[in-house]
Amino acid sequence: MRRRRVVVTGAGVVCSLGSTVDDLWQGLLDGRSGIAPVTRFDPARFHSRLAGEVDDAEVTLSPGPYAFEFKRMSAFVRYALFAAERAVEDSGLTGEPCDGPVGEAYSGGSAPRVGPGLPSGGAVYLGVAMGGLPSIEAGVLKQERQGVRKTSPFLIPSLIPNMAASAIALRHGIADEQVTIAGACASGCQAVGEAMRAIRSGDRTWALAGGAEAVTTPITYSGFQAMMALSRDEDPASTPRPFDRRRDGMVVGEGAAVFVLEDGAHAEARGAEVYGELVGYATNSGCDDLTGISTPHVVRCMDGALADAGVAADAVDCVYAQASGMVRGDAAELAAVRELLTGAGRRPVVTSIKGHTGYMFAANGPMNLAAALMALRHQTVSPTLKYEQSDAAFTGVDIAGEARKTELRRCLINAFGFGGINASLVVSRA
Repeated sequence: MRRRRVVVTGAGVVCSLGSTVDDLWQGLLDGRSGIAPVTRFDPARFHSRLAGEVDDAEVTLSPGPYAFEFKRMSAFVRYALFAAERAVEDSGLTGEPCDGPVGEAYSGGSAPRVGPGLPSGGAVYLGVAMGGLPSIEAGVLKQERQGVRKTSPFLIPSLIPNMAASAIALRHGIADEQVTIAGACASGCQAVGEAMRAIRSGDRTWALAGGAEAVTTPITYSGFQAMMALSRDEDPASTPRPFDRRRDGMVVGEGAAVFVLEDGAHAEARGAEVYGELVGYATNSGCDDLTGISTPHVVRCMDGALADAGVAADAVDCVYAQASGMVRGDAAELAAVRELLTGAGRRPVVTSIKGHTGYMFAANGPMNLAAALMALRHQTVSPTLKYEQSDAAFTGVDIAGEARKTELRRCLINAFGFGGINASLVVSRA
């Protein structure tokens, strides 16, 4: 069966660098760090007191279905909904206007239309790792301190991971499939990949796909501190530092990135502007320990994405890496890149955005994709912020320490999660 082309026609992001794709890109090029002291709670008792927080004042919801409820949801829901709305606006994707009041059956079917019209044949695929963890923590504390009667009726809807995808579907009147993927930090990358497969096969004409996460809360810091995963550096200008010899751990980040993916013919017929084309995807399982990154399995994953794209390793010009500033994780990923390229005629440049944004868990892969799409558009690789001292173990790998103008045709995007979940995407220039 002929595979359909899958193109990206809309992008919406929110992170510590801003609330648009242009904010993200300009922040990356300018070497701006979104890392700052934590403001969501008093972090004095923790080793790590920094975070890449979203400016909530920029996350506004326009009037529409369920606006009252969604404003009371966990941050990951609001960020996902905000990013999705920006992506839809950016894409210009529209359908038949909604006839009749909200909740009334629409022409051609029995499912109710609950929002602005979008074309039929769409779906939502969203990755979320930890969902409403801040709401869980706050809800437990409130119940213990003030009693059961003080529990909010919004508590359960706020914490379930599917609510981000549900919010998008309900707001936009998407009455078909909505899928939530909880594949740890690979979730968002998997969500984009599964949406790509659905469109490629002809099951869907378009989809909203991406990932969201917001877990800047004491229990997150307590748990990752116990794992010795957090950077102890208190200077936002020097941590996290992916690939750098002095790296000592990650910094928690927040954000969401959502894209409109379309059948290439559908996008062409309506004259849509295209960011890039998704040409390869692979996901697999395998690890040496529960929370580590396994070089052999990552090699298999990247190789699978390249095979799916029908290209060799030397056809990739840039790798937007998972790299978070973890000592072993960064080393394992670069070892995998080096092994993948054994015998290749040329080597891609490797970069990481985590020094700018912090580690955004399920949003890692989608935010990497947003950066890669802008890199392809501007033919520029964004720098690895705070990378200053090379590690002897990384000899032979070309790491971007500063912005680099170069010819870019294809980028490889990586995201890996606890439990040995790996995911890679290949995106090509429009």
